[in-house]
Amino acid sequence: MNNIRHPTRDELHQFPLLSGLDETESQRVLTKARVVTVARGEHLFHHGDPARRIWLCRTGQLKLFRLSDAGQEKIIAIINPGRSFAEATLFMPQRVYPVHCAAIKPSELVGFDADDLVKTFHNDAEACFRLLGTLSRRMHEKINQIESLALQNAHLRVAHYLLDEYRRRDEPKTFRLESSKKHIAGLLAVQPETLSRSLTALQREGVLDMDTRYITINDPERLESIARGALATPH
Repeated sequence: MNNIRHPTRDELHQFPLLSGLDETESQRVLTKARVVTVARGEHLFHHGDPARRIWLCRTGQLKLFRLSDAGQEKIIAIINPGRSFAEATLFMPQRVYPVHCAAIKPSELVGFDADDLVKTFHNDAEACFRLLGTLSRRMHEKINQIESLALQNAHLRVAHYLLDEYRRRDEPKTFRLESSKKHIAGLLAVQPETLSRSLTALQREGVLDMDTRYITINDPERLESIARGALATPH
């Protein structure tokens, strides 16, 4: 990981939690923030490291993950440009990172000083409520993810993931998968071969078309029914 410079004011305003700060607060945050680069495969931090910074991904892609006792990797989240992460550590009694973070692609990030952010949120109620709103949305996302992993079979999880990606982009007919099949499979706790079979089955049924990493949703209503388990999963 390389520290390369301080962020600019425009980069600060890309962080929604801090977009409404006044001039004095903005300058104070910028003074302690850093822009860093992380090479592909390099760790930004490890599970248990002191959480001294909150991060905003500007370019590239990263994964948050845990390791089992046997060394098996479980992906918790995939971080794409524009996404911030590690905010919840601000509220932890012992401020440490609860996961590992490594770059899937060469990445550039802005790291905000955690102690400085705590002061900012103490002084700015609006910023604090924005933070709580972000954490609340993420909590609901994780509850849905846990429910999916616990109650749905692999094919339903794939359908649910595609439906979420479709809706997250405001329902375009065609969109590009931002992650490789390997990392999507890891996020869904399925084997890459199972993911490929599910995509092929959905394509054969006319629900979607695939062109390398581009997905075209032909029948979103049918995809939703499959994701809810209301229709039999195609095989």
